[in-house]
Amino acid sequence: MPEKLLPPSLLAALLLSFPAFAAELQKAPVAPGPVPCPSKGQGFVRLPGSDSCVRISGRVTAGTDLRVGHAPAMAPLVAGRLAIDNRADTDLGEVRTYVRIGNGRR
Repeated sequence: MPEKLLPPSLLAALLLSFPAFAAELQKAPVAPGPVPCPSKGQGFVRLPGSDSCVRISGRVTAGTDLRVGHAPAMAPLVAGRLAIDNRADTDLGEVRTYVRIGNGRR
């Protein structure tokens, strides 16, 4: 099967546009990184523009279940969990929102 090549004019246009694109990237503003919230615990970061601190965590497990009986069978085991923990200081004290979503069998 013959190889299809780009026309020389298109290839030249692409090569000449790369330096301009790289110069635009250097001028782009850099977003600040996450700000840690050590008072809330390990892994918490402050949400930009608020006093709330959030931690997102999760896990994935995988394996196989080998069953021996009348008919040997192998069943895959896959499970996952996502947890979102949000904490904010208010006049009444700390308010905490916690959501955990799980899926699969263990």
